[in-house]
Amino acid sequence: MKRRFVLTAMAGAVAGLAVPAVTMAARAAAPRADRIWTGGAIITLNDKAMRAQAIAEAGGKIIAVGTRAQVMKLRGPNTQVIDLQGRTMVPGFVDAHGHMMMGGLQSLSANLLAPPDGEVQDIAALQRTMRAWIAANQKTVAAVNLIIGFGYDDAQLKEQRHPTRDDLDAVSKDVPLVAVHQSGHLCSLNSKALEAVGFTSATKDPAGGVIRRRDGSQEPNGVLEETAFFNAVYKLLPSIGPDGMKVFAREGAKLWARFGYTTAQEGRATPATLKLLREVANEGGYQIDLAVYPDVLIDREAIRTNVSKTYTKRMRVAGAKLTIDGSPQGFTAWRDRPYYKPVGNYPKGYSGYAAASAEEVMSAISWATENDIQIVTHSNGERASDLLIASHMAAQARFGKGKALRPVLIHGQFLREEQLDRFKSLGVIPSLFPMHTFYWGDWHLNQTVGPEAGMNISPTGWARKRGMIFTSHHDAPVAFPNSMRVLDATVTRRARGSGRIVGPQHRVDVITALKAMTIWPAYTLFEESSKGTLEVGKLADFVILSKDPTAVVPSTIADIQVTETIKEGVSVFKLPQTAANSTNEAMTETFSRMLHRMAHPQAAPASAAGSPEFARFMAQAASAAPPNEGVSCQSDVMMWLADAMARGGS
Repeated sequence: MKRRFVLTAMAGAVAGLAVPAVTMAARAAAPRADRIWTGGAIITLNDKAMRAQAIAEAGGKIIAVGTRAQVMKLRGPNTQVIDLQGRTMVPGFVDAHGHMMMGGLQSLSANLLAPPDGEVQDIAALQRTMRAWIAANQKTVAAVNLIIGFGYDDAQLKEQRHPTRDDLDAVSKDVPLVAVHQSGHLCSLNSKALEAVGFTSATKDPAGGVIRRRDGSQEPNGVLEETAFFNAVYKLLPSIGPDGMKVFAREGAKLWARFGYTTAQEGRATPATLKLLREVANEGGYQIDLAVYPDVLIDREAIRTNVSKTYTKRMRVAGAKLTIDGSPQGFTAWRDRPYYKPVGNYPKGYSGYAAASAEEVMSAISWATENDIQIVTHSNGERASDLLIASHMAAQARFGKGKALRPVLIHGQFLREEQLDRFKSLGVIPSLFPMHTFYWGDWHLNQTVGPEAGMNISPTGWARKRGMIFTSHHDAPVAFPNSMRVLDATVTRRARGSGRIVGPQHRVDVITALKAMTIWPAYTLFEESSKGTLEVGKLADFVILSKDPTAVVPSTIADIQVTETIKEGVSVFKLPQTAANSTNEAMTETFSRMLHRMAHPQAAPASAAGSPEFARFMAQAASAAPPNEGVSCQSDVMMWLADAMARGGS
C-alpha cells in the first residue's frame, strides 16, 4: 500500500514549526501545490505554531504550512518554488479603517507634510513648496484655475499656527489656493479662494463649523474648521465625474496593495460612491478585497439592501458608519473637559463639539442593532464615547442583542480608562490610532490634553489589560496607508519631534501589533475563518517584508519595506529590486504623470492610470452643497468630494 499523507492546520509542532499529520491512507490523493514559498522566516500568527519554514498554496488557498521537507512533498511537475531569499512572510494586512477611494488626493497636490513624509516645518517652507509645485505644474494650474496643497500641520510648524490668507496671498493673489490640514478637518484659503466661495465678513459660521476671523474684525483670516472647510472645498474642487472616480478607486486599491494590504476599507461612503465602487468591482477593477461602510445618517435603506457577508467581485458592504465628533489634533473632538492649551481663539473652557445630535446617534445605533447590521462609529472625545456607550446600552437592552454584531469604536483617541470596561461589556471592539503618537504625540502632550492625559492617547495597553483585542489603523488619506509606520507606532509610540515615548504603558510587542493589523481586523470583519493567519484552508493572502520585524531594533521597524503583496496566491504588487526611490517619491512620480495628463488629455494613453477622464479632474465647478452639514469625520472632505465626483457634480 502506498503511504500517503494529509497536511492539517494544527497538527503539532517541532522546534516551533507547524508539522503535518501523516496517514497511510491518503498519499496518492495529496494535492499538488501551485506555489511553495521557502527560504525565509514565515510568521503565521497562529499561536499554536507561530513560525514555519515553508508554505504551499493551490487554487488561492493555503494547503500546507510546516517544515521545508514536509511542504516540499507537495511539489509537483508544475509547482513554482519561490525562494524568499531571507525575507519574511506574514499574513496579508487587513485594513482596520481607511478611505481607499480618496487615498491618492494628497499625492495629487503639493506635499505640505512635515518630515519624514515631506519638508514643511515652517510657513516659509510651505510657501516655497507651493511655489515650486506651481512652477512645475503651470499648465495644470492654468487648466483648472486652482492650486491645492495637502498635509500642513500647525503642530509641526515653527510658528505653531495655521497659515493665513495673507501667507497664501504671498504665493498667489490671482489663482484660488487651498492648503489642507493633515487632519482633513481644517484648511486655509488665500483671498482669491475666499472670494470664489463667497466668504466675507457677513458670512455666518455654518452649523458644525467655524470661519476664523482677523483680530478685531469679522473679516475671514482664511482658516476654516470642519463644515466651513468642507463647504468651501466642495465649491473649489470640481467634479471629475463618475468615470474619473473609477480611476481613483482602482488606483486606491493599487496603493493599498503597495503597502501589503490584501483587504482594504472604504470607511465612509455615500449612495453615489457606493454605486460607483460597485461598478468598478463589476468591471473587475480590484485586485484586493474591499469592505465598504456607507454613512448611516444618509441612506439606511441602501445599507440594509446591500449589506452582505460575502464578496462579489472583491467588494461587499460590510455594515454602517456613524460619526459623532471631529479631530483631536484640530481641537474639534468632543471632550468631557476643557482642552489643555488649545492654539487659537477659543473661549474659556472650550471642549470641542458634537457633529451629530444625541437623537441621531441613538437612532442610528438602535436601527443597526434591530436590523442585525454591524455599525462602526467615529468617536474621538470622551463625551462622544459617553454618548456611544449610552446608545449601545439602550439598543442592547431594547433588542436583547448587539454584542454578536461586533460593533467597532473608530479612533477613540481621548478615552477614560473606565470607558474601556463599558466597551468590553458591550462587545465594542476598539480600532485605535497609534500612528497619532508618532505624528501628533508632542502636540497632544503640549497642547490638546496635556502631559498626563496625553500619555493615554490610543490606549492599547488598557485594552490588553482587559483581555480585549484591538485593531490599529492609518485612516488614509489623512496619513499614508504605510503599514510599517502603523506597526512601528503601535510598538514604539515614539513622537517624531521630541522622540518622547507617548505612553510607554501602552506599547505592545511586535506579534501583538501584527495581530492588530491581521487577525483582529479580520475578526471585526467576520472574516477570521479565511484571513488573518497563515493556516491550512485560509486564503493565500501574504505580505513579504524585507526584514523580520520581530528581529530588528524596534526603532527601525518603519524602515522595513513591503517587497511583495500576494492575494490568493497571485502577486498584486512587487517592489522592483532596483527601486531606489522612497515610497513618497515613487507615489509622487506616479501622480505627477496623472497631473500632466489632466492638462494634456490628448496625450493620455488608454491605460487606467492615464485615463483621459483625469483631464476632467478639477475642471468643472461642483454646484451642489454637501448634505447633512453637521457631520464631521477624519476624512469627511474626502467623502463629500468623492460624492460630488461620483454624481458628476450634479
